[in-house]
Amino acid sequence: MTDDAHHDASRLRALDLIAVFKVGDYHASQAQLQKFLRDASAGDLDALADDTLLSLPRAAGNIIDEVLCVIPAAAFARLAARALDALEQQPSPAMREMCDEVLQEASLQIGPALQTQLGRLFGLAPNRGWTAENRPWRAAQDEDVAFLNEKLVAGDQEQRRKAFECLFETRRPGAMAIAAVAHPALALPYPLHLYLRGVDHDGPGLPLYGAPCAHLIFPENYMYGGSADPAPGAQHPSWTLPGDGPLHRFGGAGSAACGLCTGQLHHLVTLPERTMFGATASGAATLSLEVCLSCLGWERDKLFYRHGDDGLPSPLDHGAVTPQFPANALAPTEVRLVPTPARWTWQQWGRGNLHRVGGAPVWIQSPDYPDCPTCARTMHFAMQLDSELPTTDEDECWLWGSGGIGYVFQCQPCRTIGYLWQCT
Repeated sequence: MTDDAHHDASRLRALDLIAVFKVGDYHASQAQLQKFLRDASAGDLDALADDTLLSLPRAAGNIIDEVLCVIPAAAFARLAARALDALEQQPSPAMREMCDEVLQEASLQIGPALQTQLGRLFGLAPNRGWTAENRPWRAAQDEDVAFLNEKLVAGDQEQRRKAFECLFETRRPGAMAIAAVAHPALALPYPLHLYLRGVDHDGPGLPLYGAPCAHLIFPENYMYGGSADPAPGAQHPSWTLPGDGPLHRFGGAGSAACGLCTGQLHHLVTLPERTMFGATASGAATLSLEVCLSCLGWERDKLFYRHGDDGLPSPLDHGAVTPQFPANALAPTEVRLVPTPARWTWQQWGRGNLHRVGGAPVWIQSPDYPDCPTCARTMHFAMQLDSELPTTDEDECWLWGSGGIGYVFQCQPCRTIGYLWQCT
């Protein structure tokens, strides 16, 4: 069979799958999708990145994410360009939603590929009014900052507001400084510090998160359903990132007592100290990250612990409480830390493996950075754990409230770790 013939066969297979989507039978299309993703070659996946994918009905938006996360990056970039072309043609509401979805995921997964399209994206504004609207500007280069500066000075009121927000979303120190200077003259609804926190900064050039990012990779059968991924269907690639680094203790009982309820702390994970406190930490030392799951979020919004030279925590919150919801420990296992590929550096809630160390946090609500209880400095984001973690009660999993995320923060000078969680 020639390469052209193989490509044609692959294209037909992809179109057959899309035809099932268009029928509108969710269960049938989900089953077909799982079969396709199990068997698909790179050519099969490449063939999905076609205009026909943009013409799926609205109901397909529930499963399109599973397709977008496995399409090869080059094919995804072509699909994103097609989505922009379609938006310029005033598409139907259903196609507009699909184009928005494609561009939202592209801004996260293949952001640099959108850099040449930023001028078009500024005018078309897909995902208008949503948090995803300005994400593509994380790929901005010097010429793009100059474009935004021009709009900030000479645009109409709406263009000036959007240029301001895009300058912040670039997360480039110079661009953010331009926006900060312009803020007083723009009559915006929020004070400057809220815009800074909206992009996880304390000021231009002062990010509140570390650059290196790694994913926690769990044993294959740790999550419910005999998988590393608690969600049904094909696994998101971030759940199975390859790596052969050392194993780290996860879950189980902690080493100290809670300062509020006196119950034993719950051990989350033991990691090298440098992954929490940065390069200035000793490479040989480890930190045992422990918190009282019974009190965190229920009895106190935030909990703090100071870590000694032995890496063990001592609670900084004291009182006398009886927890409303006593928690079991997370089921003990071992995990690996695997460096995060560029495609999964940026993620959003509800999609993929969100158990991460470093990088930017994936917020469910507004950004919430605690102040260190010892020195009052803003603490920096260190890691996060998603929901659906098994506990020592086989009938229970840990949800951080209700489908939430637990966040870990650090103050390196004080050797202090802080915890909070958010949920819907």
